[in-house]
Formats: sequence, C-alpha cells, structure tokens
Amino acid sequence: MKRLISLLLILLLLACVPTPSEEVIVNKSDGSMVQAIAAPKAETVRYEAPAHWEETVSMKNLKIKFDADVILPEGNVYPVQTVRRHEFTPEDVFALLNACFTGPFELRENRYGMPEIEEDIRLLLRGNLVDWDDETGEVIWEPFTEEPEELAELKEKMAQCPAEDTFVPLEPSRLTYDNEPTVLRAADGRLLYLRYTKNALHIRTARNVDVQNEATVYQGGFVGEPWHRTLDQVTISEKTACETADRFLSKAGLADQFGVGYTEKARMVRATVEAPYYKELSEGYLLHLARSGGGYVPYPQGGGYFNEDSASAMHRSLTEADFSQKWSMDWIMAYVTENGIESIEWYDPNEYVKEANENVVLMPFDEAQKHIRDTMKHCYAWTDEGGAAFEIHVKKIILSCSISRLPNNPDEAVLAPVWVVVYQNSRYKTALKHDSILLINALDGSFQHAL
Repeated sequence: MKRLISLLLILLLLACVPTPSEEVIVNKSDGSMVQAIAAPKAETVRYEAPAHWEETVSMKNLKIKFDADVILPEGNVYPVQTVRRHEFTPEDVFALLNACFTGPFELRENRYGMPEIEEDIRLLLRGNLVDWDDETGEVIWEPFTEEPEELAELKEKMAQCPAEDTFVPLEPSRLTYDNEPTVLRAADGRLLYLRYTKNALHIRTARNVDVQNEATVYQGGFVGEPWHRTLDQVTISEKTACETADRFLSKAGLADQFGVGYTEKARMVRATVEAPYYKELSEGYLLHLARSGGGYVPYPQGGGYFNEDSASAMHRSLTEADFSQKWSMDWIMAYVTENGIESIEWYDPNEYVKEANENVVLMPFDEAQKHIRDTMKHCYAWTDEGGAAFEIHVKKIILSCSISRLPNNPDEAVLAPVWVVVYQNSRYKTALKHDSILLINALDGSFQHAL
C-alpha cells in the first residue's frame, strides 16, 4: 500500500507547478520557531479563534471553500515537547499485551502449527491468479504447470512440525526481533499472533488476516469480492469503540501522549481456498490513535490513510535534506469489535524526553488564516494552466501537533503545534474517500512538511 501511495505522490509532484508570485513560507529556517520555543513560558491564556470559518477563495479553475469548524484543545496551555526516536523493547510488548488482552501469556514453542501449514498448502495449490471481474467478483485461477518452490518449503515445515503444540510461560528473554509472527496464548485460550521489530509492533487475534477500512472494501477489498460493498454488520457503537481505545491507552501508560484522532468502520478478513476466496471474520471500528503533544487535539498523519496531495505541490521548495532526514510521527491503529481489541499496530515509535516549553505563544488566528489561504493557493496554482474546474472543500481546522526537526540536532525533534487543514477534493469521485490534510506551523505560519 505504501508503495502505491509513494507512486501517487511522485505523480502529483510532477504535476504541480508553484507560482512564484505567491509568497509561501516552507519549513521556515530563519530561527523564528526556535526562538518561540526558547522564549520564557507564556501566561496561561485561552487562544482566541472563531468556532467556524466560512469563506470562498476563487481561482481560475478552482474554488477553495472554507466551511470549516475550528477545533481547539480543551486546555489553555500550549506546550512544545522534545522527543527522540525509540526502538521497541520486550517491555513494550508486555505493556501492549496486558493493555489489550488477559494474561498471563504463554509462548508457543513451535513457530507453525500443523493446521496452519495445511492451510498454507491449500492456498498455494489454488494456483495462479489469472483474472477477476471487479463488478461481479468472478475469479479465474490457473493450475501450476510445475511444483512451486514455496510448496517444497511448506513440506519441509510440515516434516519438522510437532503433532501437538507446546507452550511455555512468556518471558522477556524469549522475545526477539522477527518479521515472522510469534504465536502466543492468552489466559482465555485465544491465540495471538505477534510481529515485533525495532520500529513495528502488531498483535492480532487471527492468523493471515487483513484489517480493511470501509473505503477499501468499497473499492474491492479482496480478490473475488464485488465492488461497492459497505460494512453493515457492525454491532459495536463508535462511542463504545472509542471508550475501549481510551482504556487501552490508560492501561498502556500512553493516555497523556496519545488520543483517538480518527475512526472509521472496518473489518477483519482472510483469504480462503473456495469461492468467494475470502472470509469476513468480524466487523467493527478502526481507530487511528495519534500524538497529543501534551494537550493538543490528536490527529493522525501517518500510515498512508490521508492523501496529502496539496503537500506534494510544495516539493520544489523542499531540499534533498528535507526528504533524506525523515523523522516520522508514530501512529497506532486499534481494530475494535464487541469482543474488544482484535488488532493493535504501532509503527515508527518516538519517546518523550522533556518539555521544551511548557506554554508557547501561538500565532494569532487571523495571521494563521492568511498563511493557510496563501499555501492552499500556492499548492493548486497549477490549476490556472487549464483543465476541468473542480472544488476544494475545507471542513475542519484543527489545532494539533506534528514532528519538527531542530537545527543541528539529529538526535531530537519537537512536537510543535500545527494547524491541520482537513479537506476533500471534488476530483475524487469515490463515494467513500479519505480526507486530505495540510499542515501549517502554528508558531511561524510555515508549511509543515509531513514526515
């Protein structure tokens, strides 16, 4: 999925031609952000902004309609936190396990079970996928003309697999980085499938499954599945799902650093041998949990779920260093059903270091509005060259936070306040579509490159 998003981003980069006449600040390097962070702690004053922003900015072939709620955090303090990169540890694994499931936990000594290998062999012998019809879901498979190499590997695993699974108590020393799933057993007897590397940790209650949001399902979520399906069997309420995620964050010790930023219907599904070649295991909500930076409105920026086509238009103003010095916001996704959390994923972890400033002075909102207008116009200046007219609908302006690099400091970054401009593009005709976002630094008004 990330490769596809990267390809789309590259195509958008090539299509976007900035207009020099627009003065837009990109990743401002004059030190104003650093000065704002280094300033003395500001007095506690509620930030002033309207509850709603309504305005239309007209360009030659584009209308940018601001019909947006302005969403502020509940508190009156606007901190800047220092963070550094983190590598997952066995303690992190135990923290997530105990926050999501019932322990104590056991480790399955055999990596693969006999039923799992037999399932993999059946799926492999299904043959090569030749063609399928998106509308009807009809699939054509072609038998192998010769035995595939993968079959020999599976037969070798089967020869080494014990007839019965064996489990031992889970100890930290038994957890090592591995891209292959490690199988655990919870106190209630459920098997858990853990993948654990330096920068990725995920646990699921089923093997070889995908968690797909409703937009993916609508566009044909699985081979053999017709398009334009929606998820109508969700039995848990969105409110209950969010409460489940809040309890998880509290148990994991993350409540002061993360919050629920975005929710969407989703399902857990796995491939099968027989038609329709997939089986839906459950439906629920996929919750995107994002950094709150000590008090800001959490809003996710990672994982490829938000199409930042406007941000791509700024590429000419970004240097090679901006791209090579990547520092990602970490992101957590929790898939929740009436049975609780069935999948938890955490990528690109950071860890809190200190408060760089307990309360900074934010740019007045009217100045922030000017930067948002100018940046949006700059991003879509290429529309003046022709093509079909379309419309941008800005529906939310959120005071959140995002990673900002510090000059001459490769080891630390800050969670700086940003305005997240959430909008949709009328060119995308899909009935179920994700939002696009644009980030504007709330201290100096610069375009915030989403890393």
